[in-house]
Amino acid sequence: MKFPHLQGRERLLRPLGFTPQESEWIALVCLHSGLFIRAQVEAFLGSTQPTASRFVQRVLDARFSGKPIARDLYKDGRRICRIFGKRLYRALEIPNIRHRREASIEVTRRRLLSLDFVLDHPELAWLPTEQEKVACFEQLGIDPELLPKRIYAGRANGRIRYFHIKMPVAVEQDRAIFTYIDPGMSTRSELDSWGRAHRRLWDKLRQTRRTVEVFAAAWDGQHLDRTRRVLEAWTTRAPGAARTKAEALRQAIADADWATVERHGGLDAVVDQIDRADEETAPSAGAGWIDSFRLRGSSTCRHMNAY
Repeated sequence: MKFPHLQGRERLLRPLGFTPQESEWIALVCLHSGLFIRAQVEAFLGSTQPTASRFVQRVLDARFSGKPIARDLYKDGRRICRIFGKRLYRALEIPNIRHRREASIEVTRRRLLSLDFVLDHPELAWLPTEQEKVACFEQLGIDPELLPKRIYAGRANGRIRYFHIKMPVAVEQDRAIFTYIDPGMSTRSELDSWGRAHRRLWDKLRQTRRTVEVFAAAWDGQHLDRTRRVLEAWTTRAPGAARTKAEALRQAIADADWATVERHGGLDAVVDQIDRADEETAPSAGAGWIDSFRLRGSSTCRHMNAY
């Protein structure tokens, strides 16, 4: 099986009349995003654009227990196929997953790139549902109290949802992988908040002799550069030389020493260097939280420019 984490769920979709590979695709979408664009399924099936388009139309025409399973929508300048059939999700034994619901542009972008991460790394032991994530960490002896969570009001005593942002997580024998997706609308504080929410879990995982890796993507290059700087700070401690240089540049501005400022690229470049050093040396920067990271920018999100 190409995606072992499906655990045979795709076989539950045989009544739809799709091939095993097509059923695998539908199961992946339901588990990881709830929606997709044609270019993604074209790459997955290794098919031509007309063949992929015909498959998408079959998904749109499909019925499960007499009810439609998908519909077309236009959002964020692209045509998207959204799989929403409640009975279909129930057949996959994931009736309460929120992917079947229509979402904001921000969430839609995160879902599309989440699916891309999974497609790019089919071999990883992905944990697609909240229940599977919680169960995995409990088996490792990690108390749910250490997991990132949100308490939703409106129910008796509130309802706790773990990993509520729903970005892909994979846990293997020697490492744990967490994905962070910046949809192009997030702020630095949101990334900081995401890191703080995971920090106790990451610390505990490293105690189990697993490395902690972050796979990050951003919708545009500007946000990807910001994400890179933060993750670098989480991975390594900035050397004392960086702090010393930042202080020297700050003093040069205070003294109106424009010759020094120009030697370092001008005022804008100096301010940027100071800001980077401050990020990397701040007590809250999280130095040493993770072991490594990888970046995936919009230029490599190959599927996002077409239906």
